[in-house]
Amino acid sequence: MGALGFVLFSLLIATQANIRATATKCIETKECSDYEVICTNADYEVRHYNASKWVSTSVQSYFMEMAAYDGFRKLFKYIKGANVDGVHIDMTSPVLIKKPEARNMWEPVTYTISFLLPAAYQDAAPAPTNGDVHFLEMPEMHAYVKSFGGWMLSVNTKLYSILLSRELNAASASYNTTFYYGAGYNSPRTVFNRKNEVWYIAEGKPKCSGQQT
Repeated sequence: MGALGFVLFSLLIATQANIRATATKCIETKECSDYEVICTNADYEVRHYNASKWVSTSVQSYFMEMAAYDGFRKLFKYIKGANVDGVHIDMTSPVLIKKPEARNMWEPVTYTISFLLPAAYQDAAPAPTNGDVHFLEMPEMHAYVKSFGGWMLSVNTKLYSILLSRELNAASASYNTTFYYGAGYNSPRTVFNRKNEVWYIAEGKPKCSGQQT
């Protein structure tokens, strides 16, 4: 299958998937980023995340797919032993991809790709042997979340970020507009029933409307 065929096939899967903003926790990993659902409505979900530690790398690229591949490869090597202790660390979920909103079409974007460190390594994790890999301390935060299926590609991740931002603006919600996250929960080998999300980080008290949890 060529690149164009792959994209079209992936978009077909995405359009057939359930795209409601439903809670997504551990799917294919033993550990994942835990959260408390604050409220849900027909458009998005509001979550509370505690502070957490991640292992990250930044990649400059014109295309999210290329940055995600390069970043995933570096981080996967870290958890498979490319660290000062040579230990193998369990894979977690989601894989986070941070994308700045503003960009010039003729310039590459700096994407930050991150793996959550398991609970056993939250307080102390072995240092990476690759200078491009570093630790990231994520603060306590509230996130506005919209879910979608299929493969996490540039086109559908951007589409759902636009939809989410419009819904948040309509609700007069305050959020950081300089970047958003794409969150993927599946192994690259998983073809069907894939789970992805886009996140915007709330500023101040999150705006909750709809069903309270």
